[in-house]
Amino acid sequence: MTNYLKLDIQMFATPIQPNITAGTGNAHGYTTAEVGTKANFGKLLEPGLRKIFFESYDEIPEQFPKVYNVQSSTKARETDWGMGAFGDWTKRASQVDEVSYKQLKPGLERTYTHEAFTQGFMVTREMYDDDQYRQFEKLPKAMARAGRAKVEKDAAGLFKTGFTANGYDGKPLFSNAHPLLGGGTNSNIVVGALSDVTLKEAIKLMRETKDEAGNLIQLKPSKLIVPPALHDTAVRLLGSDQIAGGTLNDTNKFLNGFGIEIVVLDYLGAAAGGSDTAWFLQDGSNHELTFFWRTKPEFKWDEDFDTFVAKYRGYMRYRLGYSDFRGIVGSLGTAPAA
Repeated sequence: MTNYLKLDIQMFATPIQPNITAGTGNAHGYTTAEVGTKANFGKLLEPGLRKIFFESYDEIPEQFPKVYNVQSSTKARETDWGMGAFGDWTKRASQVDEVSYKQLKPGLERTYTHEAFTQGFMVTREMYDDDQYRQFEKLPKAMARAGRAKVEKDAAGLFKTGFTANGYDGKPLFSNAHPLLGGGTNSNIVVGALSDVTLKEAIKLMRETKDEAGNLIQLKPSKLIVPPALHDTAVRLLGSDQIAGGTLNDTNKFLNGFGIEIVVLDYLGAAAGGSDTAWFLQDGSNHELTFFWRTKPEFKWDEDFDTFVAKYRGYMRYRLGYSDFRGIVGSLGTAPAA
């Protein structure tokens, strides 16, 4: 691995040489150039540490943008509404009939208030003097990975709590009793482990989803979202002509015909405090899961004059959530209670 930190120090720092010429040094035995370099060690380290931080943050492809509508924000909070709906168009009885103007039936209001997250590390003067470059490199790398993990955890957290935490309509994200403003209810929850039977049920349920006026939205499933433990099952269902667990004569052409993409979210699984059985079906172009970036990850530094400590910190600010349950169906992946 290229030692970016050393490269940057060599580019920006004046080499320190022992003062062996009598009368040319100061009271501490350092040359003028040497004193200047040591006094600014935090600044000299910053370009290399910054490079390592952002390269480490981008080292692993992001997963959450595959299932969220990612947007930028310039305000302290964002307000959104669920999918609105008009009723049926009015037939014109004659050529002189006026247009019937109606109010849109909007979904319920949802406010996203941004939250800020920080992390930092310090480099002492002694660490710099002792050339502990290998240790320096680990600090921004670990901080970047922790930042990436925080974002992915929060993104997966919406799915983890989606069966229990009540949302904007007084129901969890995944419920069989979402109330419609025009009367009646909608369901977006399936019971049972991931299989060809339950997946077909989820597809049917998604296609039956109605807007606030009671009209079908005609959603089309395009993404199967699973934890790592269900990746193999998902591939068997969608990536082959054979039904998982079936005989060689059982074909799976029905499911293959939808062209559903498999999306694996690492932080959905039990190893990350989630579930190895829960799975989700999403219309990737028609859903209301949103991630607002107020401030993308940044890297800043400062130096404490009295303690000879250089401080480096990361900062980011965002909020995520959902404005409507439509466009996604979920299952805990467990059998119904007896």
